[in-house]
Amino acid sequence: IDTTPEGHTVVVFNPMTWPVKLPVTVSPIVERTLEAPLQLVDENEQSVPFQPVRGERAAGKRYAFMADVPAMGYRCYHVRSASQPERRRDLPNYFQRTIENDHWILELDPYSGAIDKLWEREHNLFRSGAYLAAMVDHSDTWSHGVQSYRTEAGRFRATSIQCAEEGNVLVTARVESAFRNSTAVMEYTLYQSAGFIDINLEVDWQEAHHVLKLGFDTMIDIDTVTAETAYGHTERKPNGDEEPAQQWVDIAGTMGDRRVGLAVINDGTFAYDALDRELRLTLLRSPAYAHHDPDRFVPGRDPAIMDLGRHRWRFRIVPHAGDWRAARVVKQAWELNTPPLVHVESAHPGKRPPRATLMGTEADNVLITVVKQSEDGEELIVRGYETAGRAATTTLHLPFFEQTFELAFAPHEIKTVRINPKDWSLRETDLLEE
Repeated sequence: IDTTPEGHTVVVFNPMTWPVKLPVTVSPIVERTLEAPLQLVDENEQSVPFQPVRGERAAGKRYAFMADVPAMGYRCYHVRSASQPERRRDLPNYFQRTIENDHWILELDPYSGAIDKLWEREHNLFRSGAYLAAMVDHSDTWSHGVQSYRTEAGRFRATSIQCAEEGNVLVTARVESAFRNSTAVMEYTLYQSAGFIDINLEVDWQEAHHVLKLGFDTMIDIDTVTAETAYGHTERKPNGDEEPAQQWVDIAGTMGDRRVGLAVINDGTFAYDALDRELRLTLLRSPAYAHHDPDRFVPGRDPAIMDLGRHRWRFRIVPHAGDWRAARVVKQAWELNTPPLVHVESAHPGKRPPRATLMGTEADNVLITVVKQSEDGEELIVRGYETAGRAATTTLHLPFFEQTFELAFAPHEIKTVRINPKDWSLRETDLLEE
């Protein structure tokens, strides 16, 4: 890639086989040899909003921007000195426990730190969103005989609410809270040009024989709950039972005369329950280790307790009209869990363009999950599946090689193909590549 344009080149790589526009951060190394103020431009010399944010190190910082990157490809941006600071836009912003962007107004409850109201124009979605509740759990390690956790011991209460970030790219409200011996830090982030809401949560959990739930008490009369499974999804009724899920759970129903839904995407929790208007994700559970009913504890032996200590999660909240399929929930879940990669590259000439794609597909309901070399080392393996329960035909593009292939998927079908780069022939194969 030619990285000789003025300033420092930031290359953003998108591992997904569809274009994405997502928030990314870059190391402060982009400041080196440059004088403030800084600006970010794309390959067409168009200015891109650019904001300093907190970094991982104490008193450290990074720079955030929204990267618009082609399918399974890359795009170059350039950081350079500017003649004047970037003009501050009205949105996103923070004011009195409220954050706002072009899509949402999010108000925080001063006592719990949870979402008190989430406004889209005149419609409020929540009665209490993203609250943390501790549930009583005296069952054994495997929860034998337990279908649900309904007895609430209490909820986390806010000890501090403040603005953590505010600029042209994003705004973040930080909530510190506590319950008994446990503490939590939850950060809500809205982006200037995105319709989703990000939540970063860190919990120091010290409650033995309890379950920690992240709850969303909504205004939706829920009639359907859809949860991701491996290469598919499962629909259930909201009966309050504990159920499994993978990267996302979606509740759908009516709010007044509107058909609406709420998807909660996560990066590492695998159970939920839903009842009436409420969805709760199961974050932690702290029974005794290897305790099996009907065994009883032996006096003087303190059993190890599971899940105590510090834990971190990322969540993406996607409110939507109509159906989860139209809201791209499946692909948004992959975007959270497989985000773009950011690299600061030194200046050098190159033959590749500043923006390119290596592979892509067109159908919204076809997801490519595997691109790899075959086990025998001779061919390219591509695996994907149909996500919405609807037949689909799509074109697989390999523009780097000037090749295209037509693929047809039956509803819910998992398809694996082998591509021979010698003659660019394609044939279907099984999961063993045979």
